[in-house]
Amino acid sequence: MKKNLADRIKPEMLVGMSAVVIGVCALGVSIYETSLMREEQRASVIPLLELGRSYFVDQESSESNPNLWLHAENVGIGPARVMDFKVMVDGKPYPTWGTAFGALIGRDEPVTYGQSTINGRTIPPERLVRMFELNSTEQTNEILAGFDRLDFEACFCSIFDECWTTRYSDFGAAVPVEACQPSEDSFRE
Repeated sequence: MKKNLADRIKPEMLVGMSAVVIGVCALGVSIYETSLMREEQRASVIPLLELGRSYFVDQESSESNPNLWLHAENVGIGPARVMDFKVMVDGKPYPTWGTAFGALIGRDEPVTYGQSTINGRTIPPERLVRMFELNSTEQTNEILAGFDRLDFEACFCSIFDECWTTRYSDFGAAVPVEACQPSEDSFRE
């Protein structure tokens, strides 16, 4: 006598099959939740480095000698590890602020300035670093007159080694890159 399919399936077999299906579903949900958590962790530490300039003119003075600052500010929510930095005048890289501004004003006359190192530095969120400061000199007006010829660029990474490049001329727009590697054109101050 032939047994039909309903007679061959035992309740224990149904319970076992149900346990396997539930286990596979639970594994899928767990993998999905883990990927969401990793994305959330990554997003919670994304840096965003903005490069800018500020200058201040003393309106009470009869002479126009503004103070000039060039700065980098991390407006993201995670630390920005600056791995490479470049300063260019007319597209040509310069190793120091002094050589860059000498080329910008077209003289070998030394430029007296204050500076803070940015290359190789980790900038915490909501922190501003003054990279360059020029106070009350007649050279400031010359520098400001040719400022459109100057550009500077930072390559920075998150703690998860996701990297971006940003330029002063791009108004804070960060472009994703594979990695940040210093080169012979890198800034040295």
